[in-house]
Amino acid sequence: MISDERVEKAMHMLADTDIEAAKAKALVKSLEVYGKTVKAFAFLEATGTVAEREAKALNSDRYEEWRTDYDEAVIKSETLANRRQTAAGEREVWRSLQANRRQGA
Repeated sequence: MISDERVEKAMHMLADTDIEAAKAKALVKSLEVYGKTVKAFAFLEATGTVAEREAKALNSDRYEEWRTDYDEAVIKSETLANRRQTAAGEREVWRSLQANRRQGA
């Protein structure tokens, strides 16, 4: 059973995280584009064959920093999305229970 207090908390969580969730998702998208830029600059700075330059670019410190930032952003965005989905699910279960209660079920 989902209490009124629990669904109220879920509704507040959803309302309070709208902007945070949007910013987290935007950061992931921004970092996806930035990763290509980081890789391109590292590629241009490297020497050797195309394959060697590609390998050096993917192993560069800047690319590794980007990868860490990207991974952290994805984790934050997905965690927040999952928490919001759970809260929305709790709200829907509560609504169904309320509708059944009104129908006398």
